[in-house]
Amino acid sequence: MSPMLGCGRLLGIGIAAALGASAAWSQPAGKLLITGSSTMAPMVTEMARRFEALYAGVKVEVRSGGSGRGISDLRAGTSDIGMVSRPLLDSERDLFAFPIARDGVALIVHRDNPVRGLTAQQAIGIFTGKITNWKALGGRDAAVTMIWRAKGQGSVELLLEHLNFSHADVRAHATIVETEAVIREVEANPNAIAPASLGNSESKAQAGARIKLLAFSGTAASSRTIRNGSYALARPLALVTRRLPDGLGKRFIDFALSGHVADLFAKYDFVPYLE
Repeated sequence: MSPMLGCGRLLGIGIAAALGASAAWSQPAGKLLITGSSTMAPMVTEMARRFEALYAGVKVEVRSGGSGRGISDLRAGTSDIGMVSRPLLDSERDLFAFPIARDGVALIVHRDNPVRGLTAQQAIGIFTGKITNWKALGGRDAAVTMIWRAKGQGSVELLLEHLNFSHADVRAHATIVETEAVIREVEANPNAIAPASLGNSESKAQAGARIKLLAFSGTAASSRTIRNGSYALARPLALVTRRLPDGLGKRFIDFALSGHVADLFAKYDFVPYLE
């Protein structure tokens, strides 16, 4: 079991044979509701549209809201599959996790911010309000605007665990749920900093967004450092179920682990899980 995944029942790419034999399957019908990680939602939505195109009798709805929502909806029985962008917790060891990709949490700033990277202690200082001016980090003499993410989101849980501080310690100026909204806010504020999906942020920056991904503890935040295992704030992106999946849910997870969607990992700057 990879230490990156934490506890839980973890199943890899071998869940099913390749979908090259899918034509021989009986045609499924029905509905699936998938909820959770805002990092994963855009990619999984595209997977859902392709899955629906294969099976005319199937409807897949994808709703974001954070990894915590993915877990809570599963617990309540209101969803079929959860999207979770963090390792499973000890309290979630009864669930089944199917990692499909790897990502990281990046600390993003406006691209005109002269600061290039942070140590773990500097990051904690910003999150907890002990560092309030960019000048203390070699930047401009300007107040730091710290944007946090909603409790239960994968990026938050990973940072809290890796840096060993608690929600109660956080001193945020704003709290934003969706990754896209975080990136827009940082673009608009030259003094802002926020945690966000590394893959999503890298993709947006390459497309011209006015953001920059800060190095963390001396390592660049990039898909390359996720791929080679050197970036500390790495995380799995997993589809999670309450029980070993069967029927339509199993078919969708098989599809998400197949070559039919391999191009989407590159599109969102995620790293295929076993690459």
